[in-house]
Amino acid sequence: MRELQVCGVDDGYFPLKFKGGKGKTVLLSSKYNDKLLIGIDFDLILVDGDDATPKLRKILDDCEVVFTDGITVGGFNYVDPEELRNYGINYIIFYSKIPDIKDVEHALLKHFSSDRRTSIILNVLENLVYYLPKKETYMLTLILAYSMLLN
Repeated sequence: MRELQVCGVDDGYFPLKFKGGKGKTVLLSSKYNDKLLIGIDFDLILVDGDDATPKLRKILDDCEVVFTDGITVGGFNYVDPEELRNYGINYIIFYSKIPDIKDVEHALLKHFSSDRRTSIILNVLENLVYYLPKKETYMLTLILAYSMLLN
């Protein structure tokens, strides 16, 4: 049986003075085959920018499934699930706790008016699927079944 290559993606720390596009932080992808780490790649993204999706595509390196910790990285920079899907990237977006959609919407409208990021982020948050394996985890699952990936 062929092993699935997966990537875990997360952003790095940034000081508050970087908010509003005044600095960059790291976007990192770690690639695994079974339980073996086989690669790490990264790029810099603008804090509160809109460059996370193309930078993510650049660092994925043939991952079959991508796991992200939320849709936002680097403040309110964001990963566009529709664009990932258009490039044939299978992904799972995890949340350890369900976000307060009203608070997120308030912050987005305050800082970004009603630009594209606002509708993308809110659409994801409004369509979270609750999944309870052993502890509470919320995720948006738009992924092909493992059996389809392994064929």
